[in-house]
Amino acid sequence: MKLGLCTAVEGLADAADAGFDFVEMSGPVLAPDKDEADFALIRKRILAAPIKVEAFNGFLFGGFKVTGPAVNLEVVRRHMEIVLRRAAEAGASIMVFGSGGARTLPAGFPADRGWSQLADAARLAADIADQHGLTIVMEPLFKRGCNFFNHVDQGAAFVDRVGHPRLRLLADLFHMEQEQEPLADIAAAGKRLAHIHLATPAIPATGPGKAYDFPGFFAALRQAGYTGRVSVEDNPGLLAEKKAPWRDVYRAIWEYLTPFCRA
Repeated sequence: MKLGLCTAVEGLADAADAGFDFVEMSGPVLAPDKDEADFALIRKRILAAPIKVEAFNGFLFGGFKVTGPAVNLEVVRRHMEIVLRRAAEAGASIMVFGSGGARTLPAGFPADRGWSQLADAARLAADIADQHGLTIVMEPLFKRGCNFFNHVDQGAAFVDRVGHPRLRLLADLFHMEQEQEPLADIAAAGKRLAHIHLATPAIPATGPGKAYDFPGFFAALRQAGYTGRVSVEDNPGLLAEKKAPWRDVYRAIWEYLTPFCRA
């Protein structure tokens, strides 16, 4: 498996120095509200970095809604088209569709209708992604992040329902632990999985925190036949307390997690 790190532009060099295989960045860096000349400067900086940006998260930010009574898929489409094209131009091949705010259901809104609306939005995203050689990965989020679509087994059923070759599934150790979802759901998801998020390990370099079941998580990934990308995401916020330069803390994370990826 390839081990990556979620970081900002300022952390690219430190991630490379620490030994990571790739980085994952947040969608707002693609500046969809800025013109092409502005983005060209951003793209140049990303492509000149000593490590490749292979994935983006934070797909639908800025108040977009894909569920509920006030969905405007044409407005959403325009945002998706810019973000996905620019993500591809920046070298990525994965776009994470978490976006809890965009998909949270209003109180009393029928869940069945919400699932149908989310399927429409996911299918639209996958169609656009296909034009640019990207894959959309649906991310189950814990209930504090979204009030439906919280488990990997739901994601597997959702991916099957949409049935688009550019729509796959993500499993996130942090969210699974928060939801107390069994790791067996990863193994059952099998080939639907196309991207993985890890919680930040609580080690001396990062500080005290939860002891996540990394051995069990990676064992489940191997049972699923997964051999792709694995990104360390700053959940539950241990890295947010650290100041630049980050090379040493990044290196400590890399050294801790690499044996799991390479086993």
